Amino acid sequence: MKIFSAKRDQIMILTIFLILIFFFGIRSYFKTNQQGREVVEENNLLALNWLSYNEGLALAEKENKYVLIDFYTDWCGYCKKMDKNTYSNEEVKKILSKKFVIIRVNAESDNKVIENGEEITERELAKLYQVSGYPTTWFLESNHSRVAPLPGYVTTEQFIPVLNYIGEGWYKSISFKEYSEKI
Repeated sequence: MKIFSAKRDQIMILTIFLILIFFFGIRSYFKTNQQGREVVEENNLLALNWLSYNEGLALAEKENKYVLIDFYTDWCGYCKKMDKNTYSNEEVKKILSKKFVIIRVNAESDNKVIENGEEITERELAKLYQVSGYPTTWFLESNHSRVAPLPGYVTTEQFIPVLNYIGEGWYKSISFKEYSEKI
């Protein structure tokens, strides 16, 4: 009788173990999309998928999406505040995930990027974009043409209209002031 009971316990433990492996395997399968990138959903909340400069530009071109570049520094208090208050807002994240490829550039980093066929640092890239304060958000078209910079900390209430103005292409036909009066 004891042998039978021990064997049944082993089978039960093995079954539970296999169920757990299956559950976590399925869960991790659905956390990546076709290109192997992280999906923008985690715990039913959107999570932003920040890309490197060159990876982001290539993806924007491929998917014909606008580009948002967040120039930041590690010591910047307003950069951290914008992460906590603005980029964490669910509506902001929805707009970004639908209309933009988002890129993070540490403006004091010596990480290498390719710009116009030349290898430069992220620090040099920030200078090319004439970033003089942090955070600075740059918007680009999918073909890398620069649309406009947005310097400084921006609240959610200020950011959402800007994202829609750029992301829906209104900037091509009317001023932001005119757009603001329409909404």
